[in-house]
Amino acid sequence: MSWGEGTMNWAELRDLVTNLPEDSATKAAYAGDRDGHRWKQDTYLQATTVNLLQLIAATLWKAHLKGDPPEMTPVQPPKLAADEERDQLAEARTARNRALLDSLRPQQDPAVTAAKQAEIEQWLARIRELEQAKAAQPQPQS
Repeated sequence: MSWGEGTMNWAELRDLVTNLPEDSATKAAYAGDRDGHRWKQDTYLQATTVNLLQLIAATLWKAHLKGDPPEMTPVQPPKLAADEERDQLAEARTARNRALLDSLRPQQDPAVTAAKQAEIEQWLARIRELEQAKAAQPQPQS
């Protein structure tokens, strides 16, 4: 880049953007940050460390103090646009899979279903009869 001209080529611009600090507004916007949360990588690591220490403390509390540990809320990273898109894709994938499984499920004729239900009712009635007969028998005395 010529300092006096005020112009740069595409390679210089790419190098400038890729070498920006992790907490820069440009990198945050590129990562999908909508709310202006600009966490650095070390902030993510610190949040993960806090969450793991809370898990270790809860585990040790349960193991050695034999009680319920106090409520500890984990540190949540800021929601990014990429997280929202990932959640929407997961929901769409689940809905598609459910629809596919429903389409492959064998459809039963209502007459067959009614016949099966009648058979179940017949067996339940028989079980009730046997239970009543068993209850009516005299119990042996010891």
